[in-house]
Amino acid sequence: MVIRIATVILSFAGLLALVLGLLFWAGTASNLISMHMLLGLLAVGALSVIGIGQAFAKGGSWTLAICALVVGALIVVIGMNQASLMIGDLHWVIRVIHLLLGLLTIGLGHMGAARHRRGSAG
Repeated sequence: MVIRIATVILSFAGLLALVLGLLFWAGTASNLISMHMLLGLLAVGALSVIGIGQAFAKGGSWTLAICALVVGALIVVIGMNQASLMIGDLHWVIRVIHLLLGLLTIGLGHMGAARHRRGSAG
């Protein structure tokens, strides 16, 4: 049940953070950066719960759990320091990396949740 709730939180927080991030790229909604950061932290927290929870479940994967924790840590570090990384013409590289890590956060979370469901069903 905990992993199911974490999956719902990951889905909603991840999607809303993604939409806000795309709005920032479009040059709007810059006053909602704190909301984007909060949603991102919620998504990373949910990813951590899913990763660790599925690792201890029957048929779980420690590799997936470690990947979830590493990706979560990377996106938090890059997200919190994004404004000061590669300032100038190449700042788009940091934005793309942040976007890809955000998508990976959502994907890994759903992979871990699916693995947990398969392990629990058997």
